[in-house]
Amino acid sequence: MLQTIYLETHLQEIADHGWSVLPIDHQWAQSLAEIARARQKQNEFKTASLAGSAELQLTIRNDQTLWLDAKLNDQLKIEQETLSKLADLQQQLQNFFRIHLSEFECHYAYYETGHFYQRHFDSTEFNNKRIFSFVIYLNDKWQAHDAGELVGYIGQKELFRLPPQIGKMILFRSDIEHEVMPTNRPRWSVTGWFRK
Repeated sequence: MLQTIYLETHLQEIADHGWSVLPIDHQWAQSLAEIARARQKQNEFKTASLAGSAELQLTIRNDQTLWLDAKLNDQLKIEQETLSKLADLQQQLQNFFRIHLSEFECHYAYYETGHFYQRHFDSTEFNNKRIFSFVIYLNDKWQAHDAGELVGYIGQKELFRLPPQIGKMILFRSDIEHEVMPTNRPRWSVTGWFRK
């Protein structure tokens, strides 16, 4: 999954700039994308939820999710391997940043055409358990006109703008504000957080 030969360089980029894009094995990501699409066709995905009314939620986000959990018995081998690699990455983050991370959580995320997630923080003053956020992209042959970029901000300044192209994983501090721009084609990823 992760091509870890230059992992320390990427972790240093996070220390210096708050984010980094890591390379992901293309074939592995394609296989994971096939599983995600199959699970969505089997109606395993649920509309993502936020605190508050359903009407309010749809103005903020309208993606669908399916949680990946190592404790569940229906995980396929590649999903188990993904969770194992993320556990390894958690250990690397702990060692590099010299902080304790108690766990990680992640889910598939599916955005239908036209769907989005408005600007938000994964970690706030009142909910600061998430330390690092990540998105693993599962979209092959993504073009600029497909849109659906992940955009990060510091205040009004754009920090990064990343198209959701397969073979990439963005890892960034959870206190960086970000959004998913409206997508012009179905958009797939694995999204998650390393928590203290």
